Amino acid sequence: MKNSKMKFYALVVFLIGVVIFIGMNLATTRPPSASELENFFGNESCSWPCWQGITPGVTKSSDALQLLLVSPVVSKSTVQSYEQRPGKGYAHWEWKIGKNQRVLNADMAWQDGIVRSIILYARIVSIGEIVDRFGPPEKVSVIIDCATTPEQPQEWCASFYYIKRGYEIRLNWKMPENADDIQFSPSDPISFVYLSEPSALEDKLSYWGSGRDIIDLRDWKGYGNLLELYER
Repeated sequence: MKNSKMKFYALVVFLIGVVIFIGMNLATTRPPSASELENFFGNESCSWPCWQGITPGVTKSSDALQLLLVSPVVSKSTVQSYEQRPGKGYAHWEWKIGKNQRVLNADMAWQDGIVRSIILYARIVSIGEIVDRFGPPEKVSVIIDCATTPEQPQEWCASFYYIKRGYEIRLNWKMPENADDIQFSPSDPISFVYLSEPSALEDKLSYWGSGRDIIDLRDWKGYGNLLELYER
């Protein structure tokens, strides 16, 4: 009888643990709510390329670091800044789009004491949400095998340019067995958004030194086979 009770209690504890685990997992994998998405996209007072009160091309680096420390979505203990030389540096931090969402990374760079760019890594937001909110991008660029080191698995990358508005969206896909069959859909998660001062696309490509000419970029053609739409 005693053994039966112990087994019963052990089963109850196990089931409670399973329920808690499932609940935590659902909380961290569910799609962001509309209010949580405001922490990513911003609102009327500060929307892309502005983020959490920081605007590339406008905000001083010292002010930006202070804004990070008072932001409700930034983990204050993770904010680290590095000054490469007077007026030039970068910062890294962790943040959450919502209280029960997964931890995300972010970076910021400045030059001449002014913030020049913010990168928000947010694989919990889909490209479909971006296009639905902002409309189709100005141009699309696909890069074959964009892995940064030889040890990395081969990847395909695509950049979706909204440069006149001050942002670029990047997506990555693992190389499938059939390299010609990369399907691009609205549900694909973005890798990151790059926020910068709005400018002409030609000027931005020249500044980046990307080696791509404006004529190599493609117009938006929607979703489907990535290579057929944007590389052929």
